[in-house]
Amino acid sequence: MKKLISFFIFFYIFLFSYAYFMDIGTLEVKYLHQNYPITYIENLFLSLFGYNNISLRLPSLILSIISVFLYYQISKRYLKSTKDIYLSVIIFALMPGFIIASLLFNKSIYIIFLVLFFIYLFLYYRFLSYIILIVYTIVDYSFFTLYLSLIFYSIYKKDTKFLIFSIILFMINANYFNYTIGGKPKGHFIDVLLIYFSIFSPFVFIYFVYALVKSMKKPTLLWFISSISLLFSILLSFRQKIKIDDFAPFVIISVVFMLAVFLKDYKIRLKPFRKFYKQLFLFLFLSLSLFDIVLFVSPYILNNKIFTQFNYSKNIYIFCKTKYINYIKCNNHTLCQKLYFYGLKQGNDYFINFDNKTKKVSISHNNKVLYNFYVSKLNKK
Repeated sequence: MKKLISFFIFFYIFLFSYAYFMDIGTLEVKYLHQNYPITYIENLFLSLFGYNNISLRLPSLILSIISVFLYYQISKRYLKSTKDIYLSVIIFALMPGFIIASLLFNKSIYIIFLVLFFIYLFLYYRFLSYIILIVYTIVDYSFFTLYLSLIFYSIYKKDTKFLIFSIILFMINANYFNYTIGGKPKGHFIDVLLIYFSIFSPFVFIYFVYALVKSMKKPTLLWFISSISLLFSILLSFRQKIKIDDFAPFVIISVVFMLAVFLKDYKIRLKPFRKFYKQLFLFLFLSLSLFDIVLFVSPYILNNKIFTQFNYSKNIYIFCKTKYINYIKCNNHTLCQKLYFYGLKQGNDYFINFDNKTKKVSISHNNKVLYNFYVSKLNKK
């Protein structure tokens, strides 16, 4: 247990440090200005701890830590060996999708926490889990996949009461959020598949699907939640563009099944025939670790809008403050929202022109350009 705790102390010190140097992202600033339940939680933390990078990600990081604890408790019900349980929790935490959810202000980490909380209650305090399910009907529309999974689970278990209960909750959730399905095939299947590759890392995702298929003979609640969510998201992608954060949190939670399948395949074989599985595990774990490393360094080496959005807004803010520039307008609305987050105010004193391709910034006053610089270097010209 000490080694596991030490690992996660180091892990979260690194995540907190990384979050400190990540500027507010485009989706994060949009979330702050929309009417989501998580926005109220976020604004509470920002009002208490100030408008900065750590305060922005603090709720996500706290929920990430709690989710790891919940996953540890859940893994104890599916794995027998203490070492296997530790390994399950570590692999879950190292999933790129979980790391991204932990680092950003987004709803994914909230959904991961809530679904893990439900599973934990379902395994340890069954009655309370039913109450939580009722509450979830008005929390977010993405929980329709959870209720859909519970419908299939109750059919498999031949539990008529739970089936009726799940159908009622599904209908309440669908009606409350007015969820609709439509559209024509537009080739979004490949996009969704690539996103799942990035959430799990490519080779791990392939083995993950294999593990889900192999577990079909003895499915559990966790299996139904992940399998139905994965299958439904893929099927739905043929009809319309989906929001992956409505499905991925329900899929990623079944890492424990992947490990359980692997350990079963490994342990039923005699020692002379275990070499392949040792090599397979090493390959999958190294590929996962390598993918994580690429994920962390990409914002600093790749000139792609997906990554560069996190590393220039605070530099512009600092430059403006050193030049006593406080009231601004921008040609880029999102950039202005980011700068307002750090402390600049809306006004007509200065105009900031931002070229999204070249990352060149021009600051003018009374139609006269005062400063030109590139955000990567911040060299005054």
